[in-house]
Amino acid sequence: MLPEWLKYVDEKRRKNLLRILEELSELQNKDNLNFIIIGALSLLIRGYLNYRVYWDVDILFKNNNGLLQFINTPKSKDLKIADYDDALTGNKNILSFHTAWGFDRNWFNVDYILREGFFEFYTQNIDTLRPYEESIKIDDRSYQVNLYIAHPWDIITEKISSPRTERDIELKVDTSVDIRHIFVIYDREKDNTQFWHYIFEKAKLLKSEKEFKAKLLNILLSAKKLGYCDLEISPDTIKILRNL
Repeated sequence: MLPEWLKYVDEKRRKNLLRILEELSELQNKDNLNFIIIGALSLLIRGYLNYRVYWDVDILFKNNNGLLQFINTPKSKDLKIADYDDALTGNKNILSFHTAWGFDRNWFNVDYILREGFFEFYTQNIDTLRPYEESIKIDDRSYQVNLYIAHPWDIITEKISSPRTERDIELKVDTSVDIRHIFVIYDREKDNTQFWHYIFEKAKLLKSEKEFKAKLLNILLSAKKLGYCDLEISPDTIKILRNL
């Protein structure tokens, strides 16, 4: 039986994605973690997203040396990797290297990412962050996936604090993927007291609690203007966030 999240991957692309995740499982150093999977794919695997798109694989590396070692590590002979960039691109806050991976005629975008301080942010609770482990059988082939992927509560904390999210709110960008993910996670966790305690504590690594609460309140109060008319904002949430 397929895991629920795989049902939201196009049938023709499932085997390719599983082979990529299996390959990454072999490349990830579990004893001295060298990278972690972040972004939408981690939310899909954790069961927070339930729609079909062309999923990307976002890999956040510990440091530049770890990225270079990853690139130079031998990989499966039948894995094809196409580089979109000649070198790391970006700015002082984030660097990325865009590639595509494929084991057949289907390709997945796989982005290598460096962000100062954010690997530590996502792996701070590594002792309690268990890797996603699953043996998935399709037809006559079993795929072994064993990967550390980002915790959804870390993802929402980072996205709330992000200048890009603030800019999207100011410009009323109703197609913002980051804002969509914030609303999805909030809607699922808004009545969970552990969730609130967790994100307020974790946010201290990025912002003051007062600033973080103000940002989240502004995002939630913008929901209807951005087309999220069905999102119910709990009165308790407003009280929590206005308690600065």
